[in-house]
Formats: sequence, C-alpha cells, structure tokens
Amino acid sequence: MNNNQEKYRNAINQIHASDELKEKTIQKMKEKRKENKVVYFKYLSACAMFVVAIGLGSLYYQKENTKIAECPVAPVIPSDNTTQTQMVALNKDLQRFESIEELKNVLKENTYSQTNVIYDGLDVAIAESETATTKSSLNSDKQESIRDLSSEDYSKTNVQVENVDEADIVKTDGEYIYYITQNTAYIIKADNLEIVSSTYIYGDKEQFSPQELYINKDKLIVIGTYNTYQENENTVKKRYSYFLNQQVMAQAIVYDISNKANPEEIRTVRLDGYYKDSRMIGENIYLISSKNAYYYDGIKEDEILPLVYDTKTGERIISATDIAYFPNTNSFSFMTVAGFDINNDKAVCTETFFGASDEIYASKDNLYITQINYDNYDYRNSSNTIYKFKLDGSKIEMLCKGEVKGNLNNQFSMDEYEGNLRIATTSGYDDEATNQLYIFDENLKELSRIENIAVGEKIYAVRFIGKIGYVVTFEQIDPLFVIDLSDPRNPTIKGELKIPGYSSYLHPYDETHIIGIGYNTKSNGYGGVTNANMKMSMFDVSDLENPIEMFNVDIREEYASSSIMYNHKVLYENK
Repeated sequence: MNNNQEKYRNAINQIHASDELKEKTIQKMKEKRKENKVVYFKYLSACAMFVVAIGLGSLYYQKENTKIAECPVAPVIPSDNTTQTQMVALNKDLQRFESIEELKNVLKENTYSQTNVIYDGLDVAIAESETATTKSSLNSDKQESIRDLSSEDYSKTNVQVENVDEADIVKTDGEYIYYITQNTAYIIKADNLEIVSSTYIYGDKEQFSPQELYINKDKLIVIGTYNTYQENENTVKKRYSYFLNQQVMAQAIVYDISNKANPEEIRTVRLDGYYKDSRMIGENIYLISSKNAYYYDGIKEDEILPLVYDTKTGERIISATDIAYFPNTNSFSFMTVAGFDINNDKAVCTETFFGASDEIYASKDNLYITQINYDNYDYRNSSNTIYKFKLDGSKIEMLCKGEVKGNLNNQFSMDEYEGNLRIATTSGYDDEATNQLYIFDENLKELSRIENIAVGEKIYAVRFIGKIGYVVTFEQIDPLFVIDLSDPRNPTIKGELKIPGYSSYLHPYDETHIIGIGYNTKSNGYGGVTNANMKMSMFDVSDLENPIEMFNVDIREEYASSSIMYNHKVLYENK
C-alpha cells in the first residue's frame, strides 16, 4: 500500500459508517484519483505549495503623459427611490457630480463619519497586507507533496466560476510554481524545487506589499498595495496628519516570463486607494480599489480626486464630473473598477463611483459589487446596494444598481445562471434573524423570492450549482436546504437535512455529491453551543427531496482550524 492509500485508510477509520461503506469509499477514492478528481487542502508557505490527504483531500494547519482610456460612456442612474428588494435598470444618463464644489460639499457634510472610515480602513488594510505576506517554512512532507506534481496532474486555484480566474498567493502550471512572499516573487521548478528566479520589488521611499498573483501563459501578474510617504512638519504631530501624507494605491505589475530565469517587467498599473479584489477573464485583468474620501478646510482638488497611473499611457486624475454619485449613500469612499489587456498597450478603462465595495462576484460577462448600508447603523435593518457592470474585453460599462434586503455571507451568496442573478441574504440577528433568496432577470427585475428560511438562524454557507441552490443555516443544528431553481419564477425548497454542527464552506464533488467543511459543536453549558473540532462531510444530493450525509471525517482535535472557513482559495482541486 503506497503512502497516499495509507492516509486514505487512516482517514476512513474516522468515518462513522459501516465497514462495507468504508471499503467502498476507499475504492471510490482510488477510482477518483485515477480520474484526477482528488480534492486537496492547500497549505501556503514561503517556498512553495503542498497537499496532504484527509479523506477526499488533505489539510495542514496554519495559515508623464495623460491619455484617456477609450471606454464606453456608462448609462445613468436615476435619482428616484428604490425599494430594498427591487433592482432598477439604469437610464442613459448616469448621475455624476456636476462639479468639484458639489463633491466637496458632500464630503463636508459627512466629515465626522468620514474620519472614522479613514482610521478603520487603514488599520484593516495594513493588517490584511501583513497577513498575506507572512513567511513560513517547508518541511519534508510538504516538499514530497510538491514533487508529486506533474504537468499532467496539478492543482489550480479554487475559483467560484469556471474560466473566471481569481488571484492567489501561489499558482502552478504543473511545471513551475509561482508564489510571493514579502516583496519577492519566486519561480520554482516543481519537480526538484529549484529556484529558477526571484524578483525583489522595491523603490526609493516606496513600499509595495504583494498580496496575490496571476499566471497567464508567458505573463506573471503581481497585485498588491503600493505606498508612498510624503514627510512634512505635520507628519509626526498627529496620526490623522500622517495618514493625509500617505498615498496608497492598488498596483498590478505585469512581467514577461518567457525567460523564466529573467522575468521582465513590462507594465505597471496603479489605482488610487487600497486593493480590494480582482478577476482575470482571458487576457483581461479587472482591478478594484477603494480610496478613502475626506474633507478639511482648504483641501486641494488633487487630494480628493482618484488617480490612475499606467506606465504605458501615463498618469491621469479622474475628474469629479466623471464620478458617479448615488444620493444618500452610507459610504464615503471612491471605488474604481479598471480593466486592461495584459498583452497590449491600450489605455486602462475605468469606472469610478462614490461608494465602497464589499463582496465581489464575476461571471464571464458581468461583474457584481455590493455595498452594505445601515439604517442609522442598525444591523437589523441593513441592506446591500448591488452594482452590475458589463465586461467586454477590457471595457467596463455600468449597467444597473439597486438594493437587496439583508447581508451577504460572502461572494458565494451571489450567482449568475442563464442571465439571472440569484442572491441569498440574512436579515437581523438572534431570534429575529430571517433568511431570503431572490432571483432577478438579466435586467435586474425581480422574478421571484423565498422568504423566512430558517427563522432565528443565519446563513453560514451558500453554493449555487446550476439549477440547484444549497443553503446552510445554523443556530444549534445545521440545516442544509436543497432548493430547486429550475423555474426562476418559482424556486422551491425541495429537501432539508438537519445534523449536528455546521458547514462554513460547500464544494461540489460531482453532480450528485457535495463536500461540506465546518465544525462539530457541543453544549456551552448555558443553553447554547460552541465549536468543537473541525469536520468534513460528504452529502449525497441525488434525491433533492432527501439529502443525506453519507459520512463525515473528524479533523484533528479541538481548536484545530483552517482558513478554508473564510478563504475558499486554500482548497485545491486536482482536475
């Protein structure tokens, strides 16, 4: 018995099922392995990537010149009021600021709220940047796992939508491993772990914190946060003054890696503000940034307006009249969405509006960005504004916006299928919590909804797979709801499974099986429950009305954790 088979059998011994089922499961794993469908958990390190088997997969514990882009003129958002659950299509005239004076007046009216946004946003972004670039070391097991990779059998980043790539801190093409740590991008030969090249990214009075990367044929794209500091007499006096003199930009650096031993930087694109998220579709990168907006007497125009920089076309400031403005927004940031082709020198296409971004979802044709809104900071009455953009090559066109009641759990709470957008949200909390699922057509007009799903609980996981939706809610037990979405005008809850514990992430295994990863729970002694150890469950959903848990695997002892609970990219699937 080889090493992997032994690991499989050890994991199966934890499964609470009959001996016959265990043996069948082992055989199925072997067959699936031959079909390249083994699921891996990924542990990220400074030197490379590794995989370790547990049941169906494996887990380790841790963690110039100005040139305007040739972009379509976006349609316009009307200023009329919309309901919380109604998506409205935009008119031809996108409402934008009429002047810099109007923009200043809006900022001035919200000075107090805006100051809090500056402090909180900077603290969070810096912490996330430091976490994303923390070093760790390889051990012999991880090295052995890497050596198992080949050009015909290798893992790829776990993405939500096929052919819509998501950035990660490590990528592989089977022959080479690409990863970032601190300020260095490494290219390593996968078979022997030989470092082929290491590219150190730095600057004079500048700092770049690489956070993620993409690989596209002979191009390596490194994305992160770029900082410059301008010292003056006020810098050391007040924390607020210090931040006013710090320029922060989302940065994407494109390298030509035709010669792996000597990567060549060929383009750099920067957007004012912190790096929020990105996607790659084909040869096009879509980069999203959020710039804190603030006001003080005497503030200059160039201190307010977002900046776009491109080594191919120079630098330009986005004018106030080009910024979309949605009245009564609760957020005081500029969000810029930029698209560019990594294989040509055309200008970056941008769309900017006054409002921050939260969850990001992209299909092959459209990009959706949400912004949470509170009614006087009351979580129970929150809603989400959803912005829809059409993606056409590197061009970005805003199509519509509207509001949906409640909060999204994460990006998997949204899904586009056959032109329709499906969204699952939670409203309120504790005993007043309610959950709902909405379906909108391609024009974002509501087709149907299901309300009051598991009252008194909140959504912990959502996964839409074709015409079926899966929703996990939790309070003291884990109901898995199976929802038939084949008729978008009449979605129906077909089945429900209640088991102890809960799943925080759902992953499709094949057409009739889903993997759930989460926690077992136990009594906290006060009438409630608390997390125990991690678990992985296999659900058979071939019968929509009767989903069953085939088996589950306990993962280590109490307090074991994995960032899979909040970061789906740490799960790798070998295809």
